Amino acid sequence: MNSISVTPSSDAITEAVIQLPINAVERETGVSKELLRMWERRYHFPTPDRDHQGDRIYTLDQVAKLRLLRRLIDAGFRPGKIVDLPISDLEALLRAQNSAQREISPEIESELIEVLKSNSAHDIKEYLSHQLTRMGLEAFIINFLQNANFIVGDAWMRGLIEIPDEHLYTEQVQSLIRSSITNLRSATSSPRIMLTTAPEESHILGLLMVEAILRLDNTDAICFGANMPVKDITQAAAKHKVNIVALSFSASYPTSKAIEFLEEIRFRLPLSVEIWAGGGSLKSTRRSIEAVEMFHDLESIRAAATAWRRRNGTAS
Repeated sequence: MNSISVTPSSDAITEAVIQLPINAVERETGVSKELLRMWERRYHFPTPDRDHQGDRIYTLDQVAKLRLLRRLIDAGFRPGKIVDLPISDLEALLRAQNSAQREISPEIESELIEVLKSNSAHDIKEYLSHQLTRMGLEAFIINFLQNANFIVGDAWMRGLIEIPDEHLYTEQVQSLIRSSITNLRSATSSPRIMLTTAPEESHILGLLMVEAILRLDNTDAICFGANMPVKDITQAAAKHKVNIVALSFSASYPTSKAIEFLEEIRFRLPLSVEIWAGGGSLKSTRRSIEAVEMFHDLESIRAAATAWRRRNGTAS
């Protein structure tokens, strides 16, 4: 009997090509593997197939929707309210959110995206340095960066730039802010604020932005870097006599994990040390933790430091 060889159809080949493993999906969307699995259980999305080894693989349509979900959750939407919406509705929500939040002129937005497409670290740094020099550090962070970060994330989500472009932008911004902070005079005003992140949270751009704004107000803010265990935070807080421990949780950090960490650190620190927390991971949560204050923008943190000085009789 003659054997018949079957050539896979082009559709089958394409489908095989476009299915990504979970590590690649985490990298492409900024949604952690833990969150992907949790959403799968809780919301029945995403719905990955399995490869021949039994590992999860995701189609590009699911990856595209995950990118949209991440951007909307960054903007404060709750996952359970939007995860079932079709991509067209998510895009409409994001467009409305963009128009409400965008304060950078279309010309500067276009310039920013074009310079990111150049793939040149020198060009990106030169462009950002020009904006910093033109605006000054305070306006650069509050009026430019807060919006530019959103625009860069949106451009990545729409496929206008790639993940390496976003990483290059973040690295150049962090370098500029660090350099600017170094050039500021030593801060002398209370409160003394310790800035750090929990273990497995390596995103520090938000911390650097907070440190710069507080230091501009002469507030004694000290960045201890990322990935600090509870024990190290409590020891450092006591050693450096800090008044406030401020923690940042990016959108890719699981909210439930952030809440657990905050509850533990609150238990370990004396109540005389305040705990402040913020970042994309906490934007959509309705959970509150006793004696932990949550913030969603730079101006509210700045105002809280001023209020602390008034309460403690150290206002200038």
